[in-house]
Parts: sequence; C-alpha cells; structure tokens
Amino acid sequence: MSNISFEDRVVIVTGAGNGLGKAYALELGNRGAKVVVNDLGGSVDGSGSASSPADEVANEIIENGGEAVANYDSVATKEGGESIVQSAIDNFGTVDAVINNAGILRDKSFANMSEEELSLIIDVHLKGTFFVSQPAFKVMKEKNYGRIVNVASPSGLFGNFGQSNYGAAKMGIVGLTNVLAVEGAKYNIKVNVKI
Repeated sequence: MSNISFEDRVVIVTGAGNGLGKAYALELGNRGAKVVVNDLGGSVDGSGSASSPADEVANEIIENGGEAVANYDSVATKEGGESIVQSAIDNFGTVDAVINNAGILRDKSFANMSEEELSLIIDVHLKGTFFVSQPAFKVMKEKNYGRIVNVASPSGLFGNFGQSNYGAAKMGIVGLTNVLAVEGAKYNIKVNVKI
C-alpha cells in the first residue's frame, strides 16, 4: 500500500484536527495530496471552537513538504459544508476526494436523552456528511471523477449503550453512502463507508 500516490489530488478531511481525521490528513499529505484540514476545534461534546487543531495539522503537512490549508467551518450547516468545499476550490482549484470524519459525542441512556442531544449528533454526523458531500459531489460530477469515504461506526450496526443518537446517525450515514454510490457510479464517483 505504500506505493499508492495521491499526487495532485485535492482531498478534504473533516474533523482532521485530532484522532483518526488527523491520521488521515497527515498520511494523505505524505502521499502527495493537497489537503483541506477541516476542524471546528471544539471539545468532544461539540462545545467551543478553536483554530489551533486544524492549523497544527496543516502546518505539519506543510513542514513535511506537502500542501495544506486549514478550515474551521462547521459541517453541521449547509453554509458550513459549502464553505469547506469552496476552501478547496479557492486554494487548490477543485476537489477530488472527501473523507467525512467529523463527529461529536453526547452519550446518554435512551430514557434520559434530550431532543437537543439527539439533534446535535444528527446535525454533525448525518447532516454534516450530507452538507459537505453535496457541493463536493457536484464538482466531482462535472469532472467525472471523485472519491468519498464516510465514517460510520459499529454502534450503528450492533448498538452500544448510551448511544441511540450516535448509532442512529451512523446508520443514516450507511444508507446515505449506499445511495451516493449508486448515483455516483456513472460519473466515476466512488463512495464507500468505513465502519
């Protein structure tokens, strides 16, 4: 696998300031991709924001000889998703691939879960995947090339105590991925989900 190159490919990675998103962004940068490092910079529960997580990852890619730009928009709104994709276009001219990795947690047992705790998770995970993918998909469709990887979870497939909101959002991502794979096929847009 070490010989797979992403030279001159423009890739958006959401939630790229820490954890798996950071690992994806750094590896793509090492393999020649021009990376849009998106991260709102909030805490695990989605509160707060800061530019430093995205800045640090983008700077690390650049220090290693790659190309990257930091983006701090929220995936949870249509405007945020459009702005993330526009950042790729403004800085690198296009978008070739998206990894929808951004996520937060608001775990609570089902009987005690509030509507807000449900809505916040759906907004970031499921709607966020939609809001970033849709403008990117339109660019990919025009150029007859694209790759989208959506991050789901075993919590959606098998369940996990306290994660009815998270599990539901992640299974929604599986369904969305399956539809995008069907719709993208004739435009050479390949869409997969990582569980």
